[in-house]
Amino acid sequence: MRRRSRTARRIKKLLWRVHVPGWVDNHGVLLPTEGPGISAGIRKQIFFSEYEDKEIEIVSRRLASDDVVMEVGAGIGFLSAYCAKRIGSDRVFAYEANPALMEVIAATYRANGVAPSVRNALLAQGEGSREFHVEPEFWASSSVQASGAATTIRVPQADLNAELARVRPSFLIVDIEGGEVEFFEVADLASVRKICVETHPAIHSSAVLSRMLGRLIGQGFALDFTLMRKHVLFLSR
Repeated sequence: MRRRSRTARRIKKLLWRVHVPGWVDNHGVLLPTEGPGISAGIRKQIFFSEYEDKEIEIVSRRLASDDVVMEVGAGIGFLSAYCAKRIGSDRVFAYEANPALMEVIAATYRANGVAPSVRNALLAQGEGSREFHVEPEFWASSSVQASGAATTIRVPQADLNAELARVRPSFLIVDIEGGEVEFFEVADLASVRKICVETHPAIHSSAVLSRMLGRLIGQGFALDFTLMRKHVLFLSR
């Protein structure tokens, strides 16, 4: 029986009502179903292997063995663990601003036998600290305040271009809930050949996002129209 067939999904629907295990396989990566910020909705997406399904489709199709990956907005460590299993932990560098997720990321890495470099920091221009708005569902947390339900904390800020110069990534994965506009305004993308970015039109206007894409296109990146997955885009040069 194919894992993503209708029959498999029916069986999963029955299991969902009875028992949700602590760890669930998503595209070959074991993910936790419990932890800080993992709401019932996120747990359900993980259980049905729908968590970050747009990003994983793009990354799985465009990741090459010689890539160096920088993931900005690591969440619970899914994409960085996937990349590490494919190309080796020493070629994967992850950044997550929310300190509450660091133990979850570490647990994800241990469960999958990988050890990418991971740093608790928000990447922006200059070193220091920065306000960060933690939402009840971790994936909505951002440097951009989007709701009154967020808890505002201060987090370490690392200099974006210093990290880009140190890591020299070829593949950049960016999912930072509206922070992408500021990120690409200042990022030196000299080493980057591939970008997977989630845009957030609920936060930024079409005009603002179009200017961001225009800057990337002006640097030689082309939008891959065959891999447009709602708000998640892939560009390459």
